[in-house]
Amino acid sequence: MEQVCPVCNALASVEERCPVCGGPMADGGAIENYLGPYSPYMPVDSLQQFAPDRQCVHLLYCPRCHYDTRAAWELVMI
Repeated sequence: MEQVCPVCNALASVEERCPVCGGPMADGGAIENYLGPYSPYMPVDSLQQFAPDRQCVHLLYCPRCHYDTRAAWELVMI
């Protein structure tokens, strides 16, 4: 069995609303993807140092007003 992010693996969707304008927030992907040029290609286990509680932290942004924030999802076993 393996622990995976439900959002990265399309097992869950982002249902957050923008606190500024009320529009739907869009998923900008996992924060690990922004850490370096090879981050998206590295094994998830090697990037867990950045999410110590077995969470996957994503960048959420509002396409309407450009507000952004971070949100964490608990990893699930598959």
